Amino acid sequence: MTTTATQPARLGPLMRLALRARHANMFIVLVLALFVGLIFGGIMIVVTTPILLNSWSHAFSHPGATIASSFNTVWFAYEQLFQGAVVNFHALRMLIDNPSKVNLATVLTPLSGTLTYATPLIVAGLGLAIGFRSSLFNIGGQGQVVAGGVLALLVAFSFHLTPLVQVPLEILAAMLGGALLAGLAGVLKAYTGAHEVIVTMMSNYTMTLVLGYLLIQSLFARPGARDGASKAVGATGQLPYFFSHLSASLLLNFGFVIAVIAVIAVQWFFKRSKTGFELLMVGQNPDAARVAGIFSKRSIIICLTLAGSLLGLAGMLELTGVDHFITPNFGGSYGFDAITVALLGRNKPWGVFFGAIFFGAMFTGGEAMQAFTPTNIQFSLAQVIQAVVVFCVATPALLIEAFRLRDGAHLVSTTGSGGWL
Repeated sequence: MTTTATQPARLGPLMRLALRARHANMFIVLVLALFVGLIFGGIMIVVTTPILLNSWSHAFSHPGATIASSFNTVWFAYEQLFQGAVVNFHALRMLIDNPSKVNLATVLTPLSGTLTYATPLIVAGLGLAIGFRSSLFNIGGQGQVVAGGVLALLVAFSFHLTPLVQVPLEILAAMLGGALLAGLAGVLKAYTGAHEVIVTMMSNYTMTLVLGYLLIQSLFARPGARDGASKAVGATGQLPYFFSHLSASLLLNFGFVIAVIAVIAVQWFFKRSKTGFELLMVGQNPDAARVAGIFSKRSIIICLTLAGSLLGLAGMLELTGVDHFITPNFGGSYGFDAITVALLGRNKPWGVFFGAIFFGAMFTGGEAMQAFTPTNIQFSLAQVIQAVVVFCVATPALLIEAFRLRDGAHLVSTTGSGGWL
């Protein structure tokens, strides 16, 4: 009995690490999800590359060469994916050998692209996560991003103040635009019972049509042109760039700092504020919240208004930090991608933060993978990897069962209560 009781203490460090790795937590689940995504992506590279398919058709005659060719192709593709999203080792070596502004800019380009793309996604994902944690499904993120961008643009070309005044005014206008659009859905749900999914979804189409109308009006249209582009944001209304002194292509700007502040603010809101606690109560157990005296109608309106304000802020960050003007396709798919980011981050602030950075890495790395791989691997493959990872993280029970992880019951839930702080 004594030997059995003391046996775990005698295990070596590697064995203890292996046993600890078998305990299910969100970090282990994410690592395994990324592993599964890369494996699946590697298979897709092989089956979509004609040269490799032809080699596999004669695999029995030269199995070693076939396997080596497939491995090298997949490895090179993932190497380009990583170097296009994080750091290019060849550029880093050139910087070490020959320190210069040009070489430093080349080293910073991949990470700058990743964080620049992720910045609006972080804020938009936070907005949707607030609604999801309160069991309110805000599908109108795209329209709220547009509403925020439109009002921010209106302030941008209507006032010509110092940047310390102009930029905060644009932030307030953008948050107001998103809050009004989402808050309207909250009022309709609270007082008429209208389903927030339908109302917010239809608001996307409404804002798309409104944007198309505004862009052909003299108030917003580019002077002397009717090409669908708006007036530009002046220099005083643009977010300052961190590395513009090195290269104009480095677009990482102060919006990333704003996004980090938003993450900290939402984290504090849910952990420390009374209103945040009420929203969590309404989301996790509406009946208990009602018994506790929490006014559900008020909570619904507050929740959707806060969510919309963050999505409007995401539109402002994209406008003043990257685009500087609005087109009919303004905002891309940020409003819809933010749904997946919130899901990937399990509706937790820091989970959303890292989920958005992962999306940014897949976007910038996928472009580099397509541009620099000799077999012309398509950018969409990065999206396939991204989708597999999200699917695995959203269904941790599959990974827990497949890899025989232990103590994973706390992760198998629909409320997103586990992991990521």
